[in-house]
Amino acid sequence: MRAFLQRSEVRLSTIHRVAQALLGGSALILLMPLFLRDAFPKMMTILISLYDSHQNLLATVALGIAATLVILLPVPAIYLLVGDLLAFYFTSNTFGAHPDSPDDSKRVVFNPRFIIPGLGFNNDELSAETERLLADGRDDEWTRGLLVPRSTDDNGWRDRFDTRTHDVWGVVAEEGVAGDNERVRQAFRLAGLNRDRTLAHDVARTEALMARHVLAIRTLVLRYAKALLLLIATTVVTLAASGLVDQAVREDPSNGKFAGGFPFRFVFLVSVVYAFWAPMAARSVTSPLRMIHRSTPGVGQHRDVHLDKTSNQFETATVFVTLVVLIAANTAAIVAGVTAGGGAGLAAGIAVAAVSTGAWLLALNDFSASPRDTVSAVGLLLRGYDAPAPASVVARARALRAQAAEKKTR
Repeated sequence: MRAFLQRSEVRLSTIHRVAQALLGGSALILLMPLFLRDAFPKMMTILISLYDSHQNLLATVALGIAATLVILLPVPAIYLLVGDLLAFYFTSNTFGAHPDSPDDSKRVVFNPRFIIPGLGFNNDELSAETERLLADGRDDEWTRGLLVPRSTDDNGWRDRFDTRTHDVWGVVAEEGVAGDNERVRQAFRLAGLNRDRTLAHDVARTEALMARHVLAIRTLVLRYAKALLLLIATTVVTLAASGLVDQAVREDPSNGKFAGGFPFRFVFLVSVVYAFWAPMAARSVTSPLRMIHRSTPGVGQHRDVHLDKTSNQFETATVFVTLVVLIAANTAAIVAGVTAGGGAGLAAGIAVAAVSTGAWLLALNDFSASPRDTVSAVGLLLRGYDAPAPASVVARARALRAQAAEKKTR
């Protein structure tokens, strides 16, 4: 058991180093200002110029939808990544028992703490003599001074701590030094440390802790990879669109005021850029699982990943967003092409729509999420969740199992 606990500590440290690398991976945060700095003002230049000049409303609305979704999509990706990091590093340090009503004074209390709890010595490892020595060490004032101030002149620390523990658990400690032992006990409790454990209990807790860490790091690394690739694709496309707007400003005789309206040939080019963002983004969020599948050839098919919706909930919602952007951008490209070049512009717009749509379909090869799953994924993304809703098929399966068990007992 001791050897197992030692190996587990090493394994947990390894997993936490991986999470620390992701937490310190500031590449995502550094890329955000890079494209947001140019994205909003440059895209607003196009939209405001089109609107003020009373140019084609359909092209304005379609291009506005595409630009807005392209710019905003990386935000929920990073938001969910931060949520995964918090879920990895923290757990609900609950106290109390499940009550009969939510107003029960002894209801379960939520008090988040770091995922790895404090570590106490196992009582079954003590002999009578070492138990006495350990008790003396715990009662030492210098030991207790690490958690509770040695002096009563503590600038109100005891009062604040007593108020905190009373609010959480309803515990009332004695005033002054007389209540220090209780304060030490409550400090251990806040740290998730329970002294009344055996070596076997620690092994069982460590097994559960290990399983939780492995499940959390799986989701966390996948989320980081998807968010990073999506942000890179979005940054490249945004810089390209911003460059086109800058070129239009340089060519405008009114020095960027666009007194005669925004040139539709540049609207066409910006729309083309956003149209090809759709297959790039769709491929970016689906690539991590494809890469993993390629490294294990002969083990199932890529479409099998959609059986576990938790691993691809975000990418399913992202694929829907890319479809909306694809339709909006192609609509803007066709309208702008017709306005700028007549029949030739129409042909160019249709060609762009055909090529970008084909690239989008090719990027989603083996993507097998159903329309119902897609709608559910989008709803969960808007609500900030990342877990599949309870499926009716589970309820039906349970009902069938209950019926089979009832027939067997007859």
